[in-house]
Amino acid sequence: MTNIFTPVAIWIGRQDATRENSTLVVGLDTWLSRVTRGRVPLLRVAGLPTLTLHVPGRKTGAMRNTPLLCASWNNGLIIIGSNWGGEKMPAWVYNLRAASEGQVEMSVYGARLPVDVRELSGLDRDDAWAAALRVWPNYDIYAGRTDRTLPVFHLTPRL
Repeated sequence: MTNIFTPVAIWIGRQDATRENSTLVVGLDTWLSRVTRGRVPLLRVAGLPTLTLHVPGRKTGAMRNTPLLCASWNNGLIIIGSNWGGEKMPAWVYNLRAASEGQVEMSVYGARLPVDVRELSGLDRDDAWAAALRVWPNYDIYAGRTDRTLPVFHLTPRL
């Protein structure tokens, strides 16, 4: 779903200044998501699909809640470990990779669901990447800013 704010959000998202001040953007998004109980994250205001990832920290075991841009793909949602194209991998990627089966959940429109997680590679990654670019073309810019391969995860609701 595109609204009048979507092109503005995409333009803001590709700016180096946004990456350098990403803690402000993430903080605002976290606050907005908390006060609306997950129903109105910042990205959704911009007409972009979003979810909140719930995964235990790999060191502490404390539940970490991370609002993320997502895209529909293959009967689930995909998320990209872009970190705005920074050299450091987002912490949530390490937590997700370390999580045991049944420990990961996502919230979408305020509904919290347990999910199965699969990190994609090969043709599946290529197909999912194309779906992500249709939602957020800045992923190509982010990939060009770093030497690391941006991980792509597929989340599907547990049955």
